Formats: sequence, structure tokens, C-alpha cells
Amino acid sequence: MRVTFQMDESINFETDTTFALIKEAQRRRHEVFVYTPNNLSLSVSFQRAMLESREKETWIPVSATRTTEGLIALAQKVSVDDFNFISKKDVAINLNEMDIIFIRQDPPFNMRYITATYILEKTSALVINNPTEIRNCPEKLITSLFPELILPTLITENILMIRDFYHSYQDIILKPLYSYGGNDVIRIQDENNIQVVAELMIAKYECPIIAQAFCKNIDKDKRILLLDGQPIGVMKRVPRVSGEIRTNIRLGASFEPVEMNDRDNEICNKIGPELKKRGLTFVGIDIIDDFLLEINTTSPTGVAYINKLYNISLEKKLWDVFEEKVSSHIRQLNF
Repeated sequence: MRVTFQMDESINFETDTTFALIKEAQRRRHEVFVYTPNNLSLSVSFQRAMLESREKETWIPVSATRTTEGLIALAQKVSVDDFNFISKKDVAINLNEMDIIFIRQDPPFNMRYITATYILEKTSALVINNPTEIRNCPEKLITSLFPELILPTLITENILMIRDFYHSYQDIILKPLYSYGGNDVIRIQDENNIQVVAELMIAKYECPIIAQAFCKNIDKDKRILLLDGQPIGVMKRVPRVSGEIRTNIRLGASFEPVEMNDRDNEICNKIGPELKKRGLTFVGIDIIDDFLLEINTTSPTGVAYINKLYNISLEKKLWDVFEEKVSSHIRQLNF
């Protein structure tokens, strides 16, 4: 198969899920291409057929017309070893000639990200995850589909509404709606801090922000990976220092083995069918205590850490499903 990854320019070769997927693709003898989002292009041309009239020395239009679309990426054909890219060959690829395309760049979920989803909607290749649903389901908004599973939440730019929300819960989190990785996640325990924190955050990100009731059981943070709506791996995340409220591994949190409990399974069972229906094939969810915090639909991570904890190779299980989906997708195109 011809496999393409839309990804960030720099990755951590030891821990990045994207690199694990690339290595497994190569092990299965697929051709692998990579490109960054700024090298994605859509070319559209409209051609009208013209015929010569023998009665008049002019050209006259006829009904035959053709519109052509080209989805082109300036990419690199790559090969890898266990630790790095060992060869790269620059090449322009037609994405309609690919079998599968992975959207693997990190947020921010901004207009550049959204535009890439518009373009990738037009390809005949299978895209994981479905670009339409990535756009429709930002990770901090899709949780609103499941109000019974989440903490009390307010999404707004209105400072007065944030103050009222604080008065209801007395201990809240403010965070940007479309960022990632624990960026600018701030705990508010004093009403006097609300104005300046909210105004600075709204100005920086130019969008609404999230106010959320604070969950004190930070020690009960889990990342669960789901494949086609079913859990395939789980780990516990522990903040690096006492008092830290962010459990993001990129910020130094450690990871430990953990078992899923009844509430974890309940959450997965409730969200799984909806994720599968939307073509959100591979996602990561964050659970703190008994509450669903986020559903990472963009570029879920955690494969390398879970592999290390349990001595497994999740990328093999992922690719088994990806290959089945490509075969099914091709059959549908040819039907």
C-alpha cells in the first residue's frame, strides 16, 4: 500500500506514536510518504471543450466540460530504522493515488488546521481520522455530546458568566479551547484572578475559553486509547511535582500501569459507538476520577508508553484494523 502521514516537522523518535505507526507500516512493506501541512495543496481547473465551426471561422462552445481537481503534497518518501529516518527522497505526490492518509499533526486547532480538513475531504483515499469529523469534533468540545460523563463546564468569552460559574463552584480551571498539551491550564481559587486571567487568555487565543469545575483527584488521571470505539490500552499519568495540576507527559508527568475500572468501561461503552459512527477510528481519551475530560481526535498519543508498560506492540493491532479499513474502502469505491 501507499501510506502517507501529514505530520509535524519535528517528532520525538523514541516516544511519538506517529513514528511507531511509520515503523510498522514499513515492516509490512508499505511505501511510506510524509509531508507537513504547509506543503498540502489543492489545484482546481475548469476546461471547456471547443469545436471549430466550418460555416463560420470562429470557435463555438459546446456542452462538453471538465473540472479537474488535484490534491498535491510536496512530500518525502522515507525509510526508517528503530531510531530515525535513514533516507528521504523528495517527491510530489497525488493524494488521490494514496491508499491511506493519516492526519498526525498536533493542534492548535486553528484556521490552518481547519483548511487542511477541507482539502483532505476531497481525496478518494481513506483518511484517519475522518477530516470532516475532526473539524466537527474538537477534543474539548466533543465531550459536550456526553453531558452525563463530564465535569460542569462553561465555554464562553463573557467574563461575567465566568464569574457566575466561579461563584457556583469556588474552585475552577480556565483553559484555552483549541490548544493542547496542558498549555495555559490555570486553576482559579480567587475571584480577583478571573478578570486578568480570562482577558489575557481570550486575547492570546482569540476564541472562547473553557471554565470547568476543578476535580481534586488528580492522582486518578488515565489516558485510554480507543480503536474503532473499543479500548486497546490504558496508562495512569502522575504529575512530576506535588501541587502540579497538569498530568501531560510532555510537561514531565510520569506514566504507570493501571487497570480500567467499571466507570472507565462505562465511559468507553457510551462514547465508543458515536466515535466509530463518525469515522474517528483512533482516539485517546483522558479521564480524571470518574469524569471524561477530553477526547483527542486529532493526533492521539500514548502508544510508545503503553507498549513499554505492558511489553506489547499496539501499533500492530492498529495496523491490522487500518488495513482492513483500506480494503473495505477500496471495495466501496469500486462498487
